[in-house]
Amino acid sequence: MSLNDQKFASFFIRVWQEPREEKDAPPVWRGSIEHVQTGHKRYFKDVDIPISFVRDLLDEIQTPQEYAPFIR
Repeated sequence: MSLNDQKFASFFIRVWQEPREEKDAPPVWRGSIEHVQTGHKRYFKDVDIPISFVRDLLDEIQTPQEYAPFIR
């Protein structure tokens, strides 16, 4: 089945906290998002990145209207 034939998209999001070297500095959050069907993966430290990753992938499979209510 090609990306264009799929009527669903699954994503795996992983988020973790990284300690800082400076004693009193707050920890930094990092993450990754992976499209399960293709294995495409992107790392992020900004929460807007997973949203743009999903939008870009849905544009690629040419059915963004089906998913629009979930990503706006």
